Amino acid sequence: MIEKAEALVLRRKEFRETSLLLTLFTREHGKINGLAKGVRLPLTRWGSNFPLFSHNLILFYPRRGISLVTEAELLDDFSERFAPFSRHLFASYLAELVDLILPLEDKNEPLFNLFLKVFFLLGEGKEPEQLVRIFEIKLLQLSGFSPRIDTCLRCQKEITRSAYFSHRRGGLLCLHCGSSDKYTSDLQPGTISTLRYILHAPGEEIFRRLRMGGVIKKELRTILSKFLSYHLETLPRSLLPIARH
Repeated sequence: MIEKAEALVLRRKEFRETSLLLTLFTREHGKINGLAKGVRLPLTRWGSNFPLFSHNLILFYPRRGISLVTEAELLDDFSERFAPFSRHLFASYLAELVDLILPLEDKNEPLFNLFLKVFFLLGEGKEPEQLVRIFEIKLLQLSGFSPRIDTCLRCQKEITRSAYFSHRRGGLLCLHCGSSDKYTSDLQPGTISTLRYILHAPGEEIFRRLRMGGVIKKELRTILSKFLSYHLETLPRSLLPIARH
């Protein structure tokens, strides 16, 4: 049976002479792999040729492995607004991260809405690194990997000041419990408060009110890259040029 879905293009690859292999993140069905036959012909009925990062309305026949995409309407082409090149790199990183973390056909509408919102803000020229840090944290939360940040993972005491973040265990250790753990990074109280705010506040409020200082960005960048690297056993290739942004 044919299905309709909103879809963000995570990956596209030319297939044979006229077609595309696609990895799409859809609102209705989660991540799917798709084949769009004939979409690269000069004269075609297709309403979209699936630019990378574009937002499309698609019709497709679900199939195990690779679904057959039959129609598409381009709703928004974010790639045209991701300039200078650094914004394109940040967008590539987010797309690869979603592709790495999400299993196929696991619907996650809140994450789709968040992804679409971040693309809008990135295209409007909002500060990219702050957007990426917010997205990483909310992605972990919405995909079931939310870090534990209220109490120490070992002794269960409330964290009220500086602490260590354990990349291996995915949460905070107090200064006593974390001092001998080699899989940790230091976090200042302001960074811990920012983490808690992002995890608990409504998304629209976060984007409207939050302002990160340089130290907080640096500490979040460090712990998130190490946490993701430890648990994914790899990181998106797009991270490399921006890791020291």
